Amino acid sequence: MAEQDNYPDKENSSSAARWIVAVIVIVIIIGGGSWWLLSGSNESEPKQTQSMDMPKQPEEAPAVEPKEPEPTPEPEPEPEPVVSPETSTEEPVEPEPAITLPELNESTPTVLQELDNSGLEIQPLKSSQLIKDAVVIIDNLRNGMLVTDRTVVQRPDGRFSVIEVEGELYIDEQSYQRYDPIVDWFTSLDASALVDNYELFKPLFQEAYGEIGYPDSDFENAVIEAINVLLETPVPESLVRVDDDSVMYTYHDSSLEALPPAQKQLLRMGPENIKRIKAKLRDVKAAFRDN
Repeated sequence: MAEQDNYPDKENSSSAARWIVAVIVIVIIIGGGSWWLLSGSNESEPKQTQSMDMPKQPEEAPAVEPKEPEPTPEPEPEPEPVVSPETSTEEPVEPEPAITLPELNESTPTVLQELDNSGLEIQPLKSSQLIKDAVVIIDNLRNGMLVTDRTVVQRPDGRFSVIEVEGELYIDEQSYQRYDPIVDWFTSLDASALVDNYELFKPLFQEAYGEIGYPDSDFENAVIEAINVLLETPVPESLVRVDDDSVMYTYHDSSLEALPPAQKQLLRMGPENIKRIKAKLRDVKAAFRDN
């Protein structure tokens, strides 16, 4: 039964591999905040002070024995006004508060609006309870598991397919291409900008994380753990051989078949897409660490 989470049923292969963008969704949601701090300054008017010494009047000579009158002293030049240094009293301005967060169950429209306002593409997102679904998926991913009953993004077009080479079955490399659009979307995101705005929706993530049994745990740690699981996925260097078990395909290589379900699913996106995803996840992880 668990194997059905790892490989597509041959009659319904288009329903597989939706989970991989769960980390992508988390990264986008935590970067959805688009608020700025306002700053200003109030400069005081410069004060001027002025001083002037008036010349003293000459004293009159005694009436007796007149003498030559003493010369009237030249008035002292008027001193230049003394101007105090210009002072700037820049008063700190309290930052405007972030948006008022809605109730968790009503948060999806606000999240999507904030993402859209910040210039992030929201078209691939598909969930009526985006934060709740993403939290459940991330919690499973960090344990290497998959969730098949929650849809947070649109399904990829096309079908999983195999090719036969000299009597052996291999994953058809053309089936990897159906994941290109979602990988293009993910890798185009600015990891630092996204993580810098993490705090906006973090209270809702924490609330949702508490609802599934982790009231005292930091959801950010779960995101990092989920990223680490995906980063440990090996990158195939050649065609990936599979075996036909009548209901589903399994990996012929026992080391690949023994991988956690999450990593086995990522393998189906193809070597190039795996490399691109892992490179971006490293950027996101570094941005979390530097935040």
